[in-house]
Amino acid sequence: MSIRHYLLNLRTDPESQLGADNGPSNVSIGLQQSMPSPTAAAYWEGLILLGGFFGIVAWKMFTGEIGLDQLLDGDIRDRNSPDGFSTYVSEGRVQSLIITLFSAGYYLVRVVNNPKAFPALPNELLALLAGSQALYLGGKAQAMLLGRLRDFLK
Repeated sequence: MSIRHYLLNLRTDPESQLGADNGPSNVSIGLQQSMPSPTAAAYWEGLILLGGFFGIVAWKMFTGEIGLDQLLDGDIRDRNSPDGFSTYVSEGRVQSLIITLFSAGYYLVRVVNNPKAFPALPNELLALLAGSQALYLGGKAQAMLLGRLRDFLK
């Protein structure tokens, strides 16, 4: 039996229709149920892509290709060092990392609670982020231009 005859038999068979003019045939219902909507396909593709990015970065961090050993270290002007700079644990980087992770976590919780729309960040959180970055940049400028304050005041 050819496809054309099969489809014609489905159309004329009363058991295969929902009603004479009330709805589509079983063939079109089957096609609608088996094919995902474009938004659902885009959602899953985006989720797979982001999961792949996360997996690659996590793998590279685990194998040591992305080094985190000096993540919180900063350079400071040092007169006693042969190259003029030394390394120290930067308080500005530590507080900036903590504030950024807190803000990202807060935003993620808001998105998970309402995935239909992008949530607005409170002005206080934006001010906290801006202040954190200003402290970090001010500390970095002071360390690179002036060095340690105790050395500058001597």
